[in-house]
Amino acid sequence: MEFNLFSTAAALIAAAALTWLVLRFFFGEQKAASGAMDASGKRQTATITVKGGYSPAVVSMRAGTPITLTFDRQETGECTSHVVFGDLGLDAMLPGNAVTDVELPALPTGEYPFACGMNMVHGLLKVEGNASAGTDKLHPLTASAEAPMVDSAEAERREAAERTKEITSLTRLVAIGTVLTLPVFIVTMLHMANPMLVPHWMVNPWLQAILITPVMFYCGHPIHAVGFPALAHRSPDMNSLVSLGTSAAYLYSLVTCVAPQVFPEGSREPYFESVGVVITLVLVGRLLETKAREGTGKAVQSLIKLRPRNAHKLNAASPENVEWLNPANFTDMDIDTIAVGDLLVVKNGERVPTDGIIVAGNASIDESMITGESKPVTKTTGAAVTGATVLLKGDLVMQATQVGANTVLSQIAAMVARAQATKAPVQQLADRIARYFVPAVMVIAIWTFAIWIALGPAPQLAHALITAVSVLIIACPCALGLATPLSVTVSLGLGATNGVLVTSAKALEQARRIGTVVFDKTGTITRGVVDATADWNKPSYEQDTVKEGSPEAIAALRARGIRTVMLSGDKAEVAGRIAREVGIDTVICEVKPDGKAYWIAKLQRERDENTATSGSSRAPHDLIAMVGDGINDAPALAQADLGIAIGTGTDVAMQSADVTLMSGDLRGVIRTINLSNATMRNIRENLGWAFGYNIIGIPIAAGVLYPFTGWLLSPMIAGLAMALSSVCLVLNANRLHAANISGGTTTDITGSAAATTTANTIEPTVIVDDRTSLNHVTDQSNNPTNKENTMDMGMHMHHNAPADGETATDPVCGMTVAVNDDAITREYEGKSYYFCGEHCATNFAKAPQIFLS
Repeated sequence: MEFNLFSTAAALIAAAALTWLVLRFFFGEQKAASGAMDASGKRQTATITVKGGYSPAVVSMRAGTPITLTFDRQETGECTSHVVFGDLGLDAMLPGNAVTDVELPALPTGEYPFACGMNMVHGLLKVEGNASAGTDKLHPLTASAEAPMVDSAEAERREAAERTKEITSLTRLVAIGTVLTLPVFIVTMLHMANPMLVPHWMVNPWLQAILITPVMFYCGHPIHAVGFPALAHRSPDMNSLVSLGTSAAYLYSLVTCVAPQVFPEGSREPYFESVGVVITLVLVGRLLETKAREGTGKAVQSLIKLRPRNAHKLNAASPENVEWLNPANFTDMDIDTIAVGDLLVVKNGERVPTDGIIVAGNASIDESMITGESKPVTKTTGAAVTGATVLLKGDLVMQATQVGANTVLSQIAAMVARAQATKAPVQQLADRIARYFVPAVMVIAIWTFAIWIALGPAPQLAHALITAVSVLIIACPCALGLATPLSVTVSLGLGATNGVLVTSAKALEQARRIGTVVFDKTGTITRGVVDATADWNKPSYEQDTVKEGSPEAIAALRARGIRTVMLSGDKAEVAGRIAREVGIDTVICEVKPDGKAYWIAKLQRERDENTATSGSSRAPHDLIAMVGDGINDAPALAQADLGIAIGTGTDVAMQSADVTLMSGDLRGVIRTINLSNATMRNIRENLGWAFGYNIIGIPIAAGVLYPFTGWLLSPMIAGLAMALSSVCLVLNANRLHAANISGGTTTDITGSAAATTTANTIEPTVIVDDRTSLNHVTDQSNNPTNKENTMDMGMHMHHNAPADGETATDPVCGMTVAVNDDAITREYEGKSYYFCGEHCATNFAKAPQIFLS
């Protein structure tokens, strides 16, 4: 090829100019649209159109005033069917071609990004100005608490209906695209192999244009309707790349039909077959992906579907003196019409219709679908029952106490949905790359075209078009966006069906790094049964028995090299006996009720000091987890790196925790760690595939192998690879459904007796908490003599507004901190609170009402 300096320089200069324009367009500052006050003057509102992106993509609101964001979704499909506020733990479903209001509370000043459920379309909520004293330090995680409760079963039904509709539409488009594209593709391939195999009229470009034009504009409409608006909204996605690539190939082919003389000799062949094949394959990939994504949430879906559709309502005000098993005395009703207080008859073999209390009869109930434990539970009058559980034996009358969105089943589904809305730390790298990915691919395509035009062999234009289009089509930003959320979605559902409720993706990621587990004794390791001889106002637990599964769980933790610690208010001999019975490494006894958070903080400081002394980075398994069930465990659960609450305990404890074990069996701690390990392994596989596919595929599409092999990647092959890339991620994430997270819960020790025998051979280290005051405050006049509640001490000191140079009590860990200009503080309801470090301050901000209650 003759080298032409002028054409080469022109091509490179044009590429540089286009690169500058692309970067300026996508990364230039976007003007925010300001919200407006509604008629009441008490709430800010803004409307966001959802069509190939969010418009406006940046919304500005004032701090301190509740917010309503109205999402007007003018499209269908999986991508934008949800809007996720990761920082707020909020995931709202957006039905297709409908308007949905998302309610947010008054938020503090800051930026709150939101994205579609597939993490490809992004927007930003900016909250500016000064808020009132009660809201300026509100932690974002409390935002979701003010959202109206939604019946998860109904939301799941709507989502399933929309997904079914999309599958039907995609199937029709794939069929039409295949019928129109296949003749063009077959004829073109035969003609390339041997021109004598097909008549000349069959390769007429006008005939190909007639067949492929409907594929481009009708079958490709779902792609272009999202791709081009996404470009205009400065949030390009995979659809944008496909739209650009197929449009370039289609226009080039159309010009070869109308005015072939515009192009040089050797560059006058149309590429209609590539356009049709690429669009059809993209639709096939989307169809397969949509079907595969049905399985990612099937664990929670299966829970919701367990709910019976009908219930038997007793026709009497009381079951007394009534033959309540007689069908004449009850009426069948739809489950959605049940009201709190209704008396319901549940017969042998039936599912409990809703949450309630047994008022007559008794039964053996299978609660495995809620707790993950297969052993039936016998319940009688006065016992609580949970909706969707099964009566294996017996009959009963129950009084409904919770219905609809307030039932345990709906709350589990809602908790999983909120957790799915959060982001794992490992996703941050993929998110940062995804933001720049599509513009970077466009820049690569520009330079690929320019280099082939300037320096490539003849026919330069044809080679430049093929390589540039292949680069645009083969790139798969969806793979980067889906790698983590898909695995998290499946894992959270898997945990829920095994009685492990994880509240955030971060907790799910971190559980595998647990190096120390601190257990509360009463009600956690033991059954929490008060001694029969104890006074009613001074309970004791010296005869308390160990829970089933506790020795096995602790033995399994020890086998993994995880340190176990037990906190107890009992005397050394009682606490030591329990510790020996279950195999605990270290027992801290005679702990004041408010001292548990102190010991968690102390263990954390010792770990950090050891790390600093050694000069090495923190160990991969160094997190400290706390397992507890009571109100006085709440501060310790929040202080710990990972708080694990017992589901049979108090609501306050569960609100403070990162994980809830529904059954109360400590083997759930092992399940949590196993779930985390399986999830992170799956995420690493997905990220490896996503990065590897794009890192290898894009250079090949650009033609780096041509100098060595003389081979260029066809846009059709690029389209097939891109279509299958996301499908592979979905299928790999679905493999988690088969993960055995119960493995290793007995460390290969057969039976409880063997585990107990092993535990009894371990002599624990016993530490007596002999501190006379948890706060070490010199002025005892401000320190209540009753140390049962550190929160009271903290509140008393804060009410007195300590001056500079005095001391205050950290309301989280109970430590004394100096009051000065360098003190770490947080404001809440107009008062200043002081903390020993950022860790305590952050935990306080999550739920201040817990630490101050």
